Amino acid sequence: MGKVIINEKIIEFDEVKSILLIARENGIDIPTLCYLEDCNNIGQCGVCLVEIEGQDRLARACCIKVKDGMVIRTNTERVQEEIKNRVIELLDKHEFKCGPCKRRENCEFLKLVIKTKARATKPFIVKDKSEYIDDRSKSIVLDRSKCVVCGRCVAACRVKTGTKAITFQKNENNERIVGPEALKCFDDTNCLLCGQCVIACPVDALQEKSYIEKVQEAISNPEMHVIAAMAPAVRTSMGELFKMGYGVDVTGKLYTALRKLGFDKIFDINYGADMTIMEEATEFIERYNNNGPFPMFTSCCPSWVRQVEKYYPELIPNLSSAKSPQQIFGAATKTYYSEIADIEPKKIFTVTVMPCTSKKFEADRPEMENNGIRNIDAVITTRELVRMIKAAKIDFANLEDSEVDPAMGEHTGAGAIFGATGGVMEAALRTAKDFVEGSNLADIEYHAVRGVDGIKEAKVNIGGEEIKVAVINGSANLAQFMKDEKAKDYHFIEVMACPGGCVNGGGQPHVMECDREKIDIRKVRASVLYNQDKNFSKRKSHENEALIKMYKTYIGKPGHGKAHELFHIKYNK
Repeated sequence: MGKVIINEKIIEFDEVKSILLIARENGIDIPTLCYLEDCNNIGQCGVCLVEIEGQDRLARACCIKVKDGMVIRTNTERVQEEIKNRVIELLDKHEFKCGPCKRRENCEFLKLVIKTKARATKPFIVKDKSEYIDDRSKSIVLDRSKCVVCGRCVAACRVKTGTKAITFQKNENNERIVGPEALKCFDDTNCLLCGQCVIACPVDALQEKSYIEKVQEAISNPEMHVIAAMAPAVRTSMGELFKMGYGVDVTGKLYTALRKLGFDKIFDINYGADMTIMEEATEFIERYNNNGPFPMFTSCCPSWVRQVEKYYPELIPNLSSAKSPQQIFGAATKTYYSEIADIEPKKIFTVTVMPCTSKKFEADRPEMENNGIRNIDAVITTRELVRMIKAAKIDFANLEDSEVDPAMGEHTGAGAIFGATGGVMEAALRTAKDFVEGSNLADIEYHAVRGVDGIKEAKVNIGGEEIKVAVINGSANLAQFMKDEKAKDYHFIEVMACPGGCVNGGGQPHVMECDREKIDIRKVRASVLYNQDKNFSKRKSHENEALIKMYKTYIGKPGHGKAHELFHIKYNK
C-alpha cells in the first residue's frame, strides 16, 4: 500500500503503476500521444509531462512509476507551457491540413492541438507529396508528412504480429522515420499486411490503399453489373463512425446504404463463409480418413497465409486448399451467378467490404482468377465504405433496415461468426460432425473455442474419434505456438492474424486510445455476431438453402470437379 498526491488529491494504491495509469484510474487527465497500453508503447512523444515535487526536471508520466509519498502536479503553468511547446514542435513537422484529412473526426493529434491551443511557429508546407508518400503496396499507404514518429505502429507490429516489419529507421538527413525493412514496398517484405499498424496510428500517416474511385467508376458505368458483399465483421463496427455507439448491429442499414450508393445487387460474404465451410469441412474429413497431412490449418486469413509463405513454408501442405470466403464468393459470382442472372462474367464487377487491409493484397494475387476472370475486382475497407456513405450525404443512423438479395445473400449463423476468433473452427465443427455422424445434431455451440485468449485448445468427439483442435489469434501468438512445437499434436487449427479476429482487423474503424482502455472492442464487436448466430433458425452452413441449390444445380459435390476447380487453390513458398 502507498499514497501519492496528485493535484492536491490523496490517492491510495496497492499496485505499483505508472503515474499516467494511477492518474487516469482516478479521473485525472494527462495528455498523451504515443501511449498504447496493450503494446506497452511509452516514452516516445514527450507530451505526458508532470511536475514531481523535489525534482527539477519535468517527468514523463508514462515512464515513471509511483512511489509512496510522491507529490505530483499535472496542471501547473510550467507543465502546461512545456506540453504546449512539445505539441508545437510536432506541429512544425506535421502537414496540418485537417479539412481534407480522413482522420479529422478521430485524430488524436488534432484533439491535442485543440486542447493545448498550440500553433505552428513555421507551418510545414509540402509542395511535392511524392517525397513523403509510399503507396506502392496493394494494401497499406504510408504518408510521412503526417507522421508524428510516436512509435505506436512500431510497437503494434512488434507486440501483435511479432514480425517487426515496420521499425524506426533513418532517412538521408539522418532523421528518425518509420518504415519497412530498407524502406522497400511493404508487399516485398515479410510484412503480413494485417494493418495492425494502421489502427494503432493516432493520425493519418498509415492508411489503407483506397479503391473508392475504382468502385465508383464501375457503378457509373452502365455496361457493368456491380455486386457488393460485406464481411461479417463490418456490421459489428459501422455504427461507431455514425455516433451509434459500440456493439450495435447495423446489418439492415448497411444493405440499404449499399443500395443507395448504386450497387446493382447486395449479397453477403457470409454466404461465402458458408461455402468455405462446405469445402473446408469436406477437405478435413477426407484428410482424416486418409490420415493427414495434419494438422490442417484454416486458410481464410490472407495475413496468416502470408505468414506461412514467409516464415513457415514447410506448412504450406497443411493449409486448407479452400479459398477464403472473399475469394470463393468472388469465384461463384463470375460463374454460378453469371449463369443464373444471364450476364457475361466480364460484365460483373464484384466488390467486397472488408474489415481487413490484407484482403486487398489477396484479391490482387495472380492466382486468384478462373478462366482469365478475376474473382474479386475491388476491396474496400469498413472505413472506405463509411467515407462513401458520408460523401453521398446518406443519413446512415436513420436508414430503414432492408434485406439482402437472396441468390447469394442467404446465410446461416455459422457464416456470421466467421468474424470472431474461433468462429471458423466452430462453424467447421458443426458441419463436419453432422457430415460424419449422418445426423442433425442439436448441441452445436463450442464454447471452448470462443473468447479472445491468444491460444485456445479443445477436444471434440466426431464419429467416436477424438479430434484435437486449436484456435490462435494474433500472429505473435502463432509464432510462440510454433516455437513450442505444439502444432504436431493437433488435427485442425484455426489462425487469424489480428488479435480477436476480423472484428479487430486493420480496416476497421479507429478507436481512440482512451476508449480502448475502457472497453475490450474485440469482445463487444464479437458479441454482435454471436447474438446473430443465436437468433438464426439455421445455424449450420450446410443448411443454407441458397447454397444447397447452387451445389445441386451447378457446382456438384463439394471438394470435387467444378468445386475443386473454382474454390480451391495451392499456395507456394
